[in-house]
Order: sequence, then structure tokens, then C-alpha cells
Amino acid sequence: MKVLANIDFGGDCREAFTAYARILGGEVRAMVSHRDMPEMAGSVPEDHKDRILHAWIDIGDQALMGQDMQEFSGRTGMSVTVTADTIEDARRIFGDLVDGGTAAIPFGPQPWSKGFGLLTDRFGVTWVIDTAGEP
Repeated sequence: MKVLANIDFGGDCREAFTAYARILGGEVRAMVSHRDMPEMAGSVPEDHKDRILHAWIDIGDQALMGQDMQEFSGRTGMSVTVTADTIEDARRIFGDLVDGGTAAIPFGPQPWSKGFGLLTDRFGVTWVIDTAGEP
């Protein structure tokens, strides 16, 4: 069994998932827009046809999914956690994701972790970046 995070966007899913694949070292498995599915695109306004119906990134043995919502009211109560193998990887991932966003907890050591940080990226997605292993 695999449990995946599925992130809703308001029109920037393609840009976000392209960035996430680069930052997290993942591979885009799917990036399907309304335009790619003409049988479904008929009822979609022209300015929404390039919005993403289904995005999927493979990241090692994990994955992340997302889509652009027709009616997007923002996010509440959701975050994506990345537990990096090394503090160097965690620091790099945090730095890349926070670029253009805001850090709620700057990356650094915590009593439970060698390196931990909390941020909201430029797409409005909240990320928890942690380091595997003992503090």
C-alpha cells in the first residue's frame, strides 16, 4: 500500500510540480491538462484548458500528486513532510523550496532533529523539512 499527498492548486500546478521534481530529484510520471483530454475539455473555459487535471511525481519509492481545481479556495490544515537522509540534503531542499516563499521556522537544529524547518513555498504549499536520524 502507498499513501500519497495530493495537492490542490489554483492554476499553477504545472509550474509547481516542475519545480518540485527538480528540487526533490523526482521524475514527472504524468502531467495531464484539460486540453490533453478533448472529451472532457468541452465544458472548460478556454483560459482553464491548460490547467492540470492530474500530475504525478515519483520521488524514489514515494510519490506526490496534484491538480488545478476549477474552484480553488486556498489551503488550510495541510502540509507535505520531507525527511531527508542528510542534513546537507535537508538544508538544500529547504533553501530551494523557501525561495520566493516564507519560512515559519528557519532551518536549523531542534531538540528532535539535526536539521528542521517549516516553510510556505511560493505556490502557497506548506512544507516540513526534517533530517533523518538522531539529533
